[in-house]
Amino acid sequence: MIYPRLPVADLDRSTGFYLSLGFSLNEKLSTANLSAMNISAAIVLILVPEPFRQEIRTSLAFPTRSDVDDLLSACVPGGGAVTSRARLRPDGVYLGTAADPDGHLWDFLCRAGGP
Repeated sequence: MIYPRLPVADLDRSTGFYLSLGFSLNEKLSTANLSAMNISAAIVLILVPEPFRQEIRTSLAFPTRSDVDDLLSACVPGGGAVTSRARLRPDGVYLGTAADPDGHLWDFLCRAGGP
C-alpha cells in the first residue's frame, strides 16, 4: 500500500475535489482531522489540513486515453485547474496535468498511447 500525504488549506474543499474525480472516501481511515481517499486498491491519498511543505509531483497511470480525459474534465468543476491539456508525447505517453484546489500537481497518463 502507498499512502501519499498532502497538506491542504481546506479539508472539505479538497475532499470534495477528489470525490469529484471519482475517488472514494476511505471511511475506516478518515477522521474529523483528515480525509483518506481511495485512489486504487494499493493507493490511499491522505489529505491533512496543515501548512504547506515541499512535496513531490504525483503521476497516476490509467488504461486508456479516455480515462485521462475524463479525470482532466472533472478537475475544473471539482475546484481544480487543468495546467496542461492531455497530448500524445513523442515517447508514446498520453499525458495531461492538473492542479488540485491547493495547487498540488497531478500528472494523469496512459502509457503507449492507449486507445
